[in-house]
Amino acid sequence: MPTFYERPLTWLFGIAAICLDAVALSVDHEGDFATVLGLGQLLLASGWLVLGQSHPLARATWVIVAIAVLTAPDYVIPRLRSGFYIDLVWPHVLGELIAGAAFTSAVAAGWLTVLRGFAGDDHHCLSRKPQFSLATLFGWMIVVAVASTGLRNADFSLIDDNLTDLISGCGLALSAATAMAAALGAYRASWSTRMASLIVIASGAVMSLAAGVSRQVAAVHLGAWVFVVMWIVVTRLDRRMDAKAIARADSYDGAETALRLVADER
Repeated sequence: MPTFYERPLTWLFGIAAICLDAVALSVDHEGDFATVLGLGQLLLASGWLVLGQSHPLARATWVIVAIAVLTAPDYVIPRLRSGFYIDLVWPHVLGELIAGAAFTSAVAAGWLTVLRGFAGDDHHCLSRKPQFSLATLFGWMIVVAVASTGLRNADFSLIDDNLTDLISGCGLALSAATAMAAALGAYRASWSTRMASLIVIASGAVMSLAAGVSRQVAAVHLGAWVFVVMWIVVTRLDRRMDAKAIARADSYDGAETALRLVADER
């Protein structure tokens, strides 16, 4: 995992997001502000599952942790308020989070594959001989066990309860996943890939804010979209700063090597 000095803006963005989460939980865990933060962070974790450069096990773990943390308020708070509770809310919340994460990850992976096809980046698809350590195998076993438990307890019956909200949510996930794949994916960008990405992003945005969606839902989707865009900008700035630091280090090493060769010749 990158250190703070390698990705300072990303770390600061994460710390700020955690602080905002604490504020949202203290105010109203079911309010629009908390919903915006939760939806935005779910989109980020789902996109990072495909676009991240860390170990796949770590990325899958982060997605599961994000879903568990976002479900926890609806599971814990009713139990703290009263001893007489019925588990009616959190299974539906868990089901919606799982469905949203799966759809966003699938869209990000699919669009990144399309972009690589446009750019002709066939070298990214070369197969490598899989190698797994014993610790990695145990880690994947835990991930599969936790994921299967979540799927068993989740309730997906309310996902298609409101067709307008479903289409709007799919449009938000489509536009956010496409933006993340286009901005952070490993492919050779060209005018055709940029134009295609803009068309898909605009189409998803129109779907998410289409007629029939309530102002409250539209405001939540707009806030989540802004959260994703801010994360994309922060990540790109960190990558650019990291690339400049590497270039400076390489030039310094090259100059040092040249001076040593001159000294040796003398």
